[in-house]
Amino acid sequence: ELEIGLLESNVALEVIDKIKDDLKTNIVDKPIKRGSVEDEIKNGLKSSIEDLFLVPNINLIDNIKNKSPKPYVICFVGINGSGKTTSISKIANMLKQNKLSVVLAASDTFRAAAIQQLKEWGEKLNLKVIANDYGSDPAAVAFDGKKYCESHNIDILLVDTAGRQHSNKNLMGEMEKYGDGATSASH
Repeated sequence: ELEIGLLESNVALEVIDKIKDDLKTNIVDKPIKRGSVEDEIKNGLKSSIEDLFLVPNINLIDNIKNKSPKPYVICFVGINGSGKTTSISKIANMLKQNKLSVVLAASDTFRAAAIQQLKEWGEKLNLKVIANDYGSDPAAVAFDGKKYCESHNIDILLVDTAGRQHSNKNLMGEMEKYGDGATSASH
């Protein structure tokens, strides 16, 4: 039931498998006092989920400054309406404040007004925006952005992409094209 509920909530299969494995390790074949089964399951779930968020600290500025050759590429992915474009503008501003050169790539060629929104952020932040027409190949825009950065010695390329669910095979397959040259040398 838990697995079905997580699948219905669009939780990634890898996460579901981790939770199931953790619960098996921590609960199955272990003596549990009568009356505390529910608490043990809740604590096991809580521990498993907390472990998902234990990641090492990353110093983005140092990573960018130590990247060679340039540019350092960050591709923003997520579900529709999750704030990718707005997050790009905030990160771009932070990077500029740290004296790094930034270019934006408008690879969301699907959502109406996505390119215009990124261009407006680029204008507000005085940043170059690489864009094509709506409906054009998103990976080609990222590739053009990378080439522009390489030829102009730009520190970082921030790539905006169309919203997607992990369960949409076509859109997830599109992500493979980004790695085929557009960002293959990036982190």
